[in-house]
Amino acid sequence: MDILQGIGLALIAIGLVYVIYQFPIIYFGYKDFTKYDIDFSKLNEAQFSGLKMYKPMVSIIVPAKNEETVIKRTIESILNQTYTNFELFVVVDNSSDNTYKIAKEYESRDKRVNVFNRPDGKSKASALNFCFEKTKGEVIATYDADTMLLPNTLENAVYGMNYFNVDVLQGYNSYINREENIFTRLAVIDEILVKATLIGRTHFNLFVPVAGSNQYFKRKVIESIGGWDDNFLTEDLESSIRISNARYKSAYLGSAKALQETPASYSEYFRQRTRWLRGYHQVFFHSKKRFSKFTDFDALMIVLAPTFSGILFFGWLYISLLNFYNPFVHSMRTYFISLILISLIIYVVALVLVLIKKRQNFIYIPLIYIYLTLNSLIAIYTLFLEITGAKRVWHKVKKTGKTTL
Repeated sequence: MDILQGIGLALIAIGLVYVIYQFPIIYFGYKDFTKYDIDFSKLNEAQFSGLKMYKPMVSIIVPAKNEETVIKRTIESILNQTYTNFELFVVVDNSSDNTYKIAKEYESRDKRVNVFNRPDGKSKASALNFCFEKTKGEVIATYDADTMLLPNTLENAVYGMNYFNVDVLQGYNSYINREENIFTRLAVIDEILVKATLIGRTHFNLFVPVAGSNQYFKRKVIESIGGWDDNFLTEDLESSIRISNARYKSAYLGSAKALQETPASYSEYFRQRTRWLRGYHQVFFHSKKRFSKFTDFDALMIVLAPTFSGILFFGWLYISLLNFYNPFVHSMRTYFISLILISLIIYVVALVLVLIKKRQNFIYIPLIYIYLTLNSLIAIYTLFLEITGAKRVWHKVKKTGKTTL
């Protein structure tokens, strides 16, 4: 076996190690799939009474840019919450449409609403920092501008932070246009996999990253880490690393549910995933990290997820396609293709176990391989962009306001 063949085998081995590491997390995510969809009103009277006594002021921040098709829906869903002790900050950045005008109308209707216009606004992170300085709440909640909350989303989030005794909480993000076409159905796979992963991580008390929207922080957390860093494409992941390093406790709560739009075209899907996955690579190469405990190692495994995905796929391509007529490679190709299939089957079985909770979702199963392959290719592409120093671009996904619920 020559050096190049050894490299190919090593790449595959590294990818498989990651798959094996993830399996128990996904498995217990399935096992506990509904455990964290907690209906707090069904707790015993003593527990529920204790939760109801905790009513902190919540400061909600919604950054927005050219969101005229969805901002009204988002604001109204917030104002219709069963939990009323909150203040809302909408910051409109560098918009060329009617987002600011639409949002501003609510300021005169409800004294809890505060709307700001920043013609020179540059990033979501800077918008969050801008508003955080104006907040008074003990709890800080952030939502994307296309997020529609259920009536009890905020109430459940507040209960959840008290129930789990955590400093950071990530709610359940689902998709409001999931049935629109094949690309929105691909996002459903992502939604289910992310939910199972976050549940599994909460089960094992591992690193639970926040996911950009429907996230909740105790004020001391944001103050301690110094806010959000606007140099990163994925400011949520980067801040999650610093939160983990500071030893704050986080958890996932399925009953704090919110709905968002997912890209409905290949071009939008590709641009969104390019930003997300490159953001992961950027955090790995450029964020401030420390690795003194297992939780730090586990956080690194999250950050490296796209890299491992790309490594596994690239290793498979190398072993399968290069030196095709070499007898050694041919035999090894057969062996490792089998291993690749086994690893994918592990993912598929784990996902099917989750999907079986809703029988109508079996339609998504054939799309799992498409999802894994497409995201592996984007992972390789974005790793190349980051290594070569290509310009980082924040692409904003176009929102239509369409729902398929």
